[in-house]
Amino acid sequence: MVDSFFHTFYNTIMLKVLVVDDEYIMRQGLKFMIDWEGEGYSIVGEATNGDEAMKLVRSLEPDIIISDVVMPVMDGVDFTDAVHSIYPGTQIIILSGYDNFEYVKHTLMNGVVDYILKPTLTPEELRKVLDKAADRIPGYKKDENKGASSHERKLEGYLQDKEPFDFDEFKKAYFFGYYRLYAVSAGKVNGGVTDIWDAVYNKLTRELNELQVIKYISVMLRGEIAVVLFNYEMHDIPSLKEIIKRINDSLLLIYDGVFGLVSRGFTDISDIYEIYENDIIKKLDINFYRPADKLIYAEDDKAGSGAHEKFDFFKFNQLLEARQSAEAVSMIRSYNDKALESRMDSYGLKNQMKNLIYHFLDFHGLSDAERENKRYAVFSAIDGALDIDAYREAMSRIFDELGSLAGETVSVTDERMESMLSYISDNYKEDLKLEDLASEFSFNYNYLSTYFTQHKGEGFSDYLNRLRIGEACRLLEGSDIPISKIGMETGYSDHSYFSRVFKKLTGMTPSEYRRRKS
Repeated sequence: MVDSFFHTFYNTIMLKVLVVDDEYIMRQGLKFMIDWEGEGYSIVGEATNGDEAMKLVRSLEPDIIISDVVMPVMDGVDFTDAVHSIYPGTQIIILSGYDNFEYVKHTLMNGVVDYILKPTLTPEELRKVLDKAADRIPGYKKDENKGASSHERKLEGYLQDKEPFDFDEFKKAYFFGYYRLYAVSAGKVNGGVTDIWDAVYNKLTRELNELQVIKYISVMLRGEIAVVLFNYEMHDIPSLKEIIKRINDSLLLIYDGVFGLVSRGFTDISDIYEIYENDIIKKLDINFYRPADKLIYAEDDKAGSGAHEKFDFFKFNQLLEARQSAEAVSMIRSYNDKALESRMDSYGLKNQMKNLIYHFLDFHGLSDAERENKRYAVFSAIDGALDIDAYREAMSRIFDELGSLAGETVSVTDERMESMLSYISDNYKEDLKLEDLASEFSFNYNYLSTYFTQHKGEGFSDYLNRLRIGEACRLLEGSDIPISKIGMETGYSDHSYFSRVFKKLTGMTPSEYRRRKS
C-alpha cells in the first residue's frame, strides 16, 4: 500500500519549468526551495535575461516560466509580451524585488498567472502559485495520489488542504480507541536529498509492514516529511513507544540527520488536524534547537513559545538612509538574539536575516561583483547552519563582517553616481525612466530612488526635467528651431506637457522665454 503511493509520488507527469532571473542567488534559491520532482515539476533551464530566455523557450517549450520583471537586455514585461505572442498557452509567473503593483500590472493584464515578491517568498507560496499555473494548462490535472489507498488520499487531502473528510467512515477501518501521530523528517540536506529520502522512506515502509497488532496509515506531507497515524488500544501504549523508538533508530542507521517527532495521544479522530498543526507542524523546528535529540515527544517540549517581536523596517531604513550603518547592524543583531531566545522557527528566521542583510548590502556602494560575492557567502553560511550552535557561529562571523563594512568609507558610491549622471546625460532625449536606470546599473528600484535623492538632493524625475529644460533653454536662445521640435529634441513627445514643465521651472512659456531672450 505505502510502496505504491511512494512510487506514484515520484513518478507523476512532470511539468517543465524555466527560471529567468539575472541574480544567481535567486535562481539557486528557487532550485532548492522545494522538492520540484516531488511536487510534479522539473526545472529544465535557466536564463539571466529575456533575450537569452526566448532562445530557451523555443528549444525547450516549457509549460511554466518563472521570470524576474527587472532584467538587462530584455526586461520581464517585454519578455512576457514576446512569449505570449508566440506561445499563448505558456503560463508565466512574475518575480518582483519590490512591492510595486503598477510596474507589474501590464504583465498581469497580459495573462500572467500571478506575481510574487522575492523578499517574502516561501515554499508554501511557491507551491500554491505553481499549482495555480498548472491548473490553467489545458488537459493537465495534478494527481500525485493515484497509487494511494482511498484512506491515504483522503487523509492527506484533509491534513494538507482541509478537504472534506468522513470521520465516521474512517473509524470503521481504524476502530481502536487511541490515535497518535509519528512524523519523520530528513531535515535540510545539501545535495543528494532525494536519494537519501528515498532510502529513509523505503526503510520506514519495511518497518511498518512488519507491524501486527497496531494499525497504522502512512502519508507523505510536504517535501521530506512522512507522517504515520497509529491506531491502538490503551494497553498497547508501552509497546507502541518501543516500536516508534525501534523504527526511529533503524532510520538513523540510514541517515543520521533523521529526526522523529511524536504527537500527544488522542481519542477522537476529528481532533487530528489540531494535533497535526500543533504537535507536528509547529514543532518540526525543535531539532534545530535540540540537535542532539533524534526522537522527541511533543508533550515533553515545554521551552520557547515561538512568539517574537516584529522587526521595525521603518527604523532600519531610516538608519541606513542616514548612513548609520553600525546602528543598523546592531539592530539586526539584537533582533536575531531575541528571535533565538523565543525560539522563532528557523526557516522564517533565516529568511528574515537574509532579507535584512540583502537590504543592508544594497545600501553600501559596492561593485556588482563584490556585492554578489558577499551575498552568496552570507546566504550559503546561513542556509548551511543546520542547528542553533552552527547558526550562532555563522551569524557571529557575519555580524563581524557587516560591522567592518559599516566602518569603511566606500568611494565606489560616488563613482557609480557619476556613471549614472553620465548615462542620463547621454540618453536624456530618450523615454528614460528610473527603472531603466535601475536595470542598467543593477540597482534595486526602490533603493535607487532613495540613493539618487540622497546624492543629488532631488528626485530622478526632477533632475531629468531640469537637464532637459536647461537644454531646451539653450536651443531657444541660440537657434530658430520650432518650439514643438525643441520639445521633441529634449525628450518630450507631448508638446503640452513640455510647455507645462518648462513654465513650472522657468516661470515662462517657451515662446515667452524666446521673445525675452531675443
